[in-house]
Amino acid sequence: MWKLAIILAAVAVSYGQAKLVNTYVLYTKATQNMPQTINVADSNLPAAFTSLNTIILVHGHGGSVKSQLNPLVKDAILKYQDPSLNVIVVDWSREASYSYSVAVESVPLVAKDLGDFIIKYFPLPADVAKLHLVGFGLGAHVVGIAGRQVAAAAPGPVARITGLDPSGSQWGANSARLRRTDAAYVEVIHTDGSGLFSNGIGTALGDIDIYANGGSNQPGCLTNTCSHERAYELFAASMFNTNLNAAPCSSSTQLNLNLCRGNPLAIGGVRLTKTGSSRIYRINTKRNYPF
Repeated sequence: MWKLAIILAAVAVSYGQAKLVNTYVLYTKATQNMPQTINVADSNLPAAFTSLNTIILVHGHGGSVKSQLNPLVKDAILKYQDPSLNVIVVDWSREASYSYSVAVESVPLVAKDLGDFIIKYFPLPADVAKLHLVGFGLGAHVVGIAGRQVAAAAPGPVARITGLDPSGSQWGANSARLRRTDAAYVEVIHTDGSGLFSNGIGTALGDIDIYANGGSNQPGCLTNTCSHERAYELFAASMFNTNLNAAPCSSSTQLNLNLCRGNPLAIGGVRLTKTGSSRIYRINTKRNYPF
C-alpha cells in the first residue's frame, strides 16, 4: 500500500531533499501573535519554548497551518489553559493537498518526519512524558505512527494522543492506523464514523473512545464534512466548556440507543491521563459551538 510513498521519497532524494520535511510552528502565550517557525537544523528549540507541557497539532487531508483546526484549537488552548503551555503546529500541507488516496500514501513519511522531530528535541523519558499529540482525520494516524516510532526509541512513549475523528477510508483494515498502544494514554473523539460517505472510522481505537451524539450525523450538520469537523470543534470547546462530559456505555447497544449512564468523563482537554469505568463513552451535545 505504501509503494507511492516510497516513490515520493525517491523523487525527493533525486531533487536533493534527503527526506520529506514538515514545517513546525511554535506558539506560546507570549508569542501567540508572533509564531516562530522552528528551524530543524538548529540544535535547540526557540528561546520562547517553555519547559512545561507541549501540545503538537497535526491537521488532516486538505489542511494547513492556517486551516480552521489550528487557529481554533491553538487559540482555545492558549487562552483558557496554563499560560506556560507550548503549542507546536505541524504543517504538511504539500502532501495533504493531493487527492485523498495520494495523501494516505504520504502519511508514513509525514509521521516519520514528526517522529524524528520529537526524538531530536524531546530525547529523554521526562521530555516525552510532557507531550500530547493531537491529530485530526489523517493527522490522527500520523500522530499514531509517530507515537509508535518514539515509543520504540530511547525516549519511550509520549504521554497522550488525542485522535479527532480519525480517517476511515483505506484505514479499516490498515494495521498502521492509530492504536491504543501508541501513547501512554490514547483518547479518540468520533463524530462521523458511520455511513456510506463518512470521513471517520467508527471502530474503537483508543483507551477511551468518545462517540459524540452516537458518533455520526452531528446536530446542526447537513453534510459529512460538517460532522467530521465537529471533532476538532468539540476539542477546542473542551478547553473552556466544563459541561462537555460523556457517560460510559457498557455495550454498543447502549451507545446506539442513547442509554449510557454512569460517572461522567470530561472529554478532550489537556490533562495527560484519564481513567474511566468503560472504554466507550457517549456525549450528547448542542447544535452550535461551544455546544
